Amino acid sequence: MLRSGCLFIAMVLLGAAWLPQAAEAQRHFRISHQWEADIDARDRAARVFATEVQKRVPSITFSIHPKSELGIKPVEQFDAIVEGRLDLAIYPLFYGTKKVPEFSIGLLPGVPANTELAGLLKGSEFEEKLQALAMEKGIRILTWWWLGGGVAARAQEFGGPETVKDLRVRTGDKAFDLMIQAAGGETPSMPSTQIAEKMGAGEVDAALTSYESHVSFKIYEHARYATFGGYGIWTSFQPLIMSRTAWESLTPEEQKAFEEAAEISDMYFVETQRDALRVATETFQKAGATVRELAYDEYENWLKVAKVSSWEEYQKISPVAADLFTSMLRSFIDSDKRLAAQNNPSGDQQPVRVPQPQPAVQPKAQTK
Repeated sequence: MLRSGCLFIAMVLLGAAWLPQAAEAQRHFRISHQWEADIDARDRAARVFATEVQKRVPSITFSIHPKSELGIKPVEQFDAIVEGRLDLAIYPLFYGTKKVPEFSIGLLPGVPANTELAGLLKGSEFEEKLQALAMEKGIRILTWWWLGGGVAARAQEFGGPETVKDLRVRTGDKAFDLMIQAAGGETPSMPSTQIAEKMGAGEVDAALTSYESHVSFKIYEHARYATFGGYGIWTSFQPLIMSRTAWESLTPEEQKAFEEAAEISDMYFVETQRDALRVATETFQKAGATVRELAYDEYENWLKVAKVSSWEEYQKISPVAADLFTSMLRSFIDSDKRLAAQNNPSGDQQPVRVPQPQPAVQPKAQTK
């Protein structure tokens, strides 16, 4: 009797001893961003990522906090992650340029020319160098999300550099300001939320922003022309990032699960950008605007202007910036060889099922 009683007590104590360990195995991560839930492509892709991780590691859970509901301003998310106050965030990389000037490579004119070409940089020397810089600064880049965008113009078509002479073009970024100014244009500064109002008042002649923002801010109500698709000059890197400390706390198996989930979210995000281009084109056309792609010779002429303005200034930031820029161009050149190797892997691989993008609930205003 005494022995069985002791055995019972031992089992209870043993069970109690395991409880804290079981609780520790359950981990929760918060994902922060500034956009509308279930509408913006970045929010939807983050939900795909979270779902895919949880399929692989049920003990890890996520909560997604849109519209900066955690009280952390968009630009300040970088500091919050580095300081351990936040786990993950969707972070336009150029937001971090005050802390890491080299991060402005996430929004340089003309490179990449669109989201499809941005995919060629994945798995490249450029990605490795950018990831190394990010880790050095305290963050891990998880996803490869490049947001597509274009130009809407009030009174005349946006084409090559000669078409912006003496025009007021809102770019929202210093690198683009330098390029437009080098082409003879003016660059008024304003939040993206004011583009439509200023264009309607005749204070802005053209504006560069994402396809989703062109629609959500109703710029089509004031623009008679749009240059969307094909080779473009506006493509922005806006990845999901994670604290380096949190990343290194994961086991190798968990890190693999995060990487697999990121891969699926990347493929999903590319589809959302194709859809965003289609919706923007149709919306502007229905509003009576003329929509066309930038011709390759026009794109090439913009690159010539960028080379002696914004690209030159970027490379002056530091030797690291110059090396990053060179590695980006080199990675484009080497992409055919790299893709050939990826398309001829050793061993059988199971096809990955990518969730199809669902249409946004309704077109509310999204910031760049």
